[in-house]
Amino acid sequence: MITIDCAGDGELALELQNYLKKHRYDAETDESSVMLNAMDTEKVLESFLKESNRTEYSIRKIDSTTLLLSKEVPIEDFGFLRCEMCGYVLSSEEELLVHRRAHGIQLL
Repeated sequence: MITIDCAGDGELALELQNYLKKHRYDAETDESSVMLNAMDTEKVLESFLKESNRTEYSIRKIDSTTLLLSKEVPIEDFGFLRCEMCGYVLSSEEELLVHRRAHGIQLL
């Protein structure tokens, strides 16, 4: 049995359950998770995302029995900054300026 965690989104879980049942999979919903007994779970989820036009969602394997289905949200949406040289994430402009010096970037 594979658990698909829909990251707290009960509506997504219900829609996924309906999709799975429509395609003759045995699936049960528990709040925002869907339990599925299938060997090709990741491929089924990829088809669901494609058919429901959810391009902003991704599938992450948490462990051998759990997958996470969640929307990708850029860290910048949370007010963090990213170094343009290496991708390192910082919480303030001051920290970013100090970090840039490690790359040899001289700022005035």
